[in-house]
Amino acid sequence: MIRGMNWDYFPIGTNYAYSLWTQPDDVIKAALDREMSLLKVMGVNVIRQYSGVPPRWVMYIYEQYGIWTVLNHSLGRYGTTIGGVFNAQTDYSDPRVRRALTNEVLALVDEFRGTPGLLMWLPGNENNYGLTWKSAATENLPAGERDAAKAAFLYSLVGEVARAIKTRDTAHPVAFANGDLQYLDIIARAAKGLDVFGTNVYRSTA
Repeated sequence: MIRGMNWDYFPIGTNYAYSLWTQPDDVIKAALDREMSLLKVMGVNVIRQYSGVPPRWVMYIYEQYGIWTVLNHSLGRYGTTIGGVFNAQTDYSDPRVRRALTNEVLALVDEFRGTPGLLMWLPGNENNYGLTWKSAATENLPAGERDAAKAAFLYSLVGEVARAIKTRDTAHPVAFANGDLQYLDIIARAAKGLDVFGTNVYRSTA
């Protein structure tokens, strides 16, 4: 049974630019010992971490506290850098973008292959909430078809990445976290190769 939660570390007064993993080892260890001790008492046995954490700290968390890591690469959710140029809106129809993101994920797989404590791969997170890019492949379509076409480009990449991961690593499942229940028909058709499908659902009865 997975009893998991999303985990990251930002000291009070810092923001998204802060990285625990660039701090001295004694600072990292002190932060992990405090945080993981609390999570263990809560009964947590799996955390989702974003790419950037070095393999040795994934192993440390597992060996010291028995907590596994689901490793999450954003797959362009918050922008993509191509040829040294950052684009805030990821165009999933662009072959250069697709190739660059796939290569980033595969480099991560190569880096973490055989790391104790790695539970599964998670390429992407609510990427369907970021389908705001424009391209020649979609802009001439009616609005409804345009959204579906953009989604098809996204989820076909998810499937390609999942299958590419499995050419390098057959020991760990590949998951995807979708934003709610959008595009389930397209996901079923285009994202072949996923082992775990999850949804992040934000709803209220209010």
